[in-house]
Amino acid sequence: MQQRFLYLWLTHWKTDCQKPQHKTGTLTPDQPRDADSPKTVPQASKPQDTSHVITRSDHKGVLVCGLNAAAQKAGLHGGMRLSDARSILPDLQDSLEDTDLCDGKFVRLVRFMDRYSPWIAPDRDLHAHGLNGDAGMWLEITGGSHLFGGESAMIKQILRDMKAQGIAARAAIADTAGAAWAAARCHTGGHPGASDERILSLPRDHGVAAGFPVSCLRLSDDIIAVLARLGLKQLGDITPLPRANITTRLGPDVLHRLDQFYGRLPEHLNFELPDAPWLIKQSFGEPLGSADTLAHAIESMVAELCAKLRDENLGLRRLIVRSIRVDGHAHTITTTTGTPCQSESHILRLLAEKMPGVDTGFGIEQVIVYAPWVEHVAFRQVRLDRKQDDSSDAIALAQLLDRIAHHLGPKDILYRPAHHASHLPERAAIRQSPTGAAKPARLADAPLPKRPVRLIDPPEPVDVMERGANGAPTKLRWRKMMIDVLRTDGPERICPEWWTHLDRDNYTLSHMTRDYFRICDQKGRLIWLFRSGHAGQDIWSVHGLFAG
Repeated sequence: MQQRFLYLWLTHWKTDCQKPQHKTGTLTPDQPRDADSPKTVPQASKPQDTSHVITRSDHKGVLVCGLNAAAQKAGLHGGMRLSDARSILPDLQDSLEDTDLCDGKFVRLVRFMDRYSPWIAPDRDLHAHGLNGDAGMWLEITGGSHLFGGESAMIKQILRDMKAQGIAARAAIADTAGAAWAAARCHTGGHPGASDERILSLPRDHGVAAGFPVSCLRLSDDIIAVLARLGLKQLGDITPLPRANITTRLGPDVLHRLDQFYGRLPEHLNFELPDAPWLIKQSFGEPLGSADTLAHAIESMVAELCAKLRDENLGLRRLIVRSIRVDGHAHTITTTTGTPCQSESHILRLLAEKMPGVDTGFGIEQVIVYAPWVEHVAFRQVRLDRKQDDSSDAIALAQLLDRIAHHLGPKDILYRPAHHASHLPERAAIRQSPTGAAKPARLADAPLPKRPVRLIDPPEPVDVMERGANGAPTKLRWRKMMIDVLRTDGPERICPEWWTHLDRDNYTLSHMTRDYFRICDQKGRLIWLFRSGHAGQDIWSVHGLFAG
């Protein structure tokens, strides 16, 4: 699977964290007020229209290390002296840099972004050397964007979250970390009116990337100045040149960054690991070159994790094992249990079935074992050494179900049916875990109408050939079969759940109302079908078959 990275660029991070306090225009009690004077003085300019900078002091004097959009638009830039900035904007507002405040908010923001991806890498180079007051972070979203409706919807959701917190941001998605960094700054969007959808897929969008300026390669200012003197201002100007000439004139950094941009060389990101006690990280001075040594390392780490869980009377429900090779490629194994588990032998048995898929390559240099989902274990103590008896029937049954579900896969996961309080047929039953406390499959005191044991999902359309006096079908065609209706019971009207459609104007849900009929055909089959749609445009569909 092709890796995908999202880069979140916080364009004015320091000024967003240290916003100045703006006074209201109300008169103070000490101010005299004439009879004809207004009750308030004119309002001050809006915060977003006021130029504001963040300053720091060093041996060069007071320098600007952060500025908002208004100050940037006026021509100010990071690294200039505050006296020079005031000569351009005399009414400039300035605040002394509060590193503890910005760092604390950034840590909380990283934890907030964990809802989109557990693998977050702050842009530490920008944080250490940037003078414009911006910040950024990478999120590895490989195989996870569909949970948010796709990559475009994911970007929009993240930008909505940033706007709700008062943070100016831009986001982009690409195949490599370098391309995502560049697209967040230089990509103009997929199409006019969609400037927020900065999505880059290489090599398909090579033409778009060729128009990026050379500054998107994260090179030093000296190299960028040399490239400008040579007339090489865009990536498209560099890629056709002979690689040997580029190295001779400019050194190896240009080709190194260019290869990282296009994915020809890996880029190692320092991900922020979750601050949780249920994580074990181990780095190896000598890379693990065989599957046996890797399995032995994982076995010892899982045993250590389970020992910690037993001390806290907890059990894991999900385990993530991430193996990082020396070339930067990472392989992730995820396993889930139906009940809280503390047995390392059971967990290792589940992991052993997925271990053959790990390619050690030139060696594994780091292994991370993380339990993101843990629960309290409720069991009766039957031993004096505080160990749980794995031979009990309940635990043995749970481990058996875990192994069966592990073989079937997530699409054929085991479940038990349970009743759900809904009058809609497709929502009247839910799936529940085969272990643990079970909900009743039927409510004892609720008189339920006759329903088929199994529904047809989705309902299959039918063609009505003839109708009776009450509008019910007397002859229809279903699955290329002609069906003669001998008996009809109904209709039974089922209306939609109006409380889930409060955004509809005037509750226009008549087209979603269904009239159900139970019909008996010439072969004695009992068919459950319904009529829906607007008046004069009835749509008939079969929703289930009754047991004979």
